[in-house]
Amino acid sequence: MRNLIESYDDSLEMYLPVLMTYAKYYWDKRDYQAVEKLFRNSVDYCKEHDTWKLNVAHTIFMQEKKYKEAAGFYEPIVHGKYDEGILEIPAMILANLVVCYIMTNQTEEAELILKAVESEEEAAAILRPNEKFFHNSIISLVIGSLYCSKGNFEFGLSRVVKALEPPEKKLGVDTWYYAKRCIVSAVEQMSKNLLVIRDSVVLEVIHFLASCEVPGRNIYTVPDDLFEQAGESKVKCNVTYEARMLKAALLKVFNES
Repeated sequence: MRNLIESYDDSLEMYLPVLMTYAKYYWDKRDYQAVEKLFRNSVDYCKEHDTWKLNVAHTIFMQEKKYKEAAGFYEPIVHGKYDEGILEIPAMILANLVVCYIMTNQTEEAELILKAVESEEEAAAILRPNEKFFHNSIISLVIGSLYCSKGNFEFGLSRVVKALEPPEKKLGVDTWYYAKRCIVSAVEQMSKNLLVIRDSVVLEVIHFLASCEVPGRNIYTVPDDLFEQAGESKVKCNVTYEARMLKAALLKVFNES
């Protein structure tokens, strides 16, 4: 029996990469329903595997209208690793679960996760003062991005700015990616006269971008092996340069509005 179980586990570990490769084909096409159908066909023999559960959760989450169902897949993964420390759980899993709770009006559950992450980051910062911790920032950035995608740019941008305070501690490649995506979207909407944002929020974002210039000098937005392919020097591929360009664009559309 033991040999059979080991053989089954080995076969499953060989099968999963094939399944994920097949699923990626549809994922890249953004055909999330096809990905879900593919995973559903393998539920009988993969349902206990964390990799399978996580990818099902992501697939359902991306369909937007199935947040409650997605939470049902994220929760066992999060709760199963809770004892190891919440910072040991990938930030994106926590962020997606928080979004699921927000979108299904389970605000108390969302707050519990946010407070737990904040508390553990504060404790970790005391023990390792020279280390950066991004969990809380990434979760807040995902929430801010959600509100921006729904058209509530004022709340979303404010959330994004607060998520990266202070920039010296919170600015990184991933956090900057989410922040600039929201700001670029806002600038685009403002340039088309489709969006009006209160002056105080615009000034808050401008101040944030200015504060990113110094700590962003050595944070590169293009991997080293892609610099030559991009045809750009490192001077134009860091947070400082991008922050200045975004600030200039935002000031331009703000002054013209």
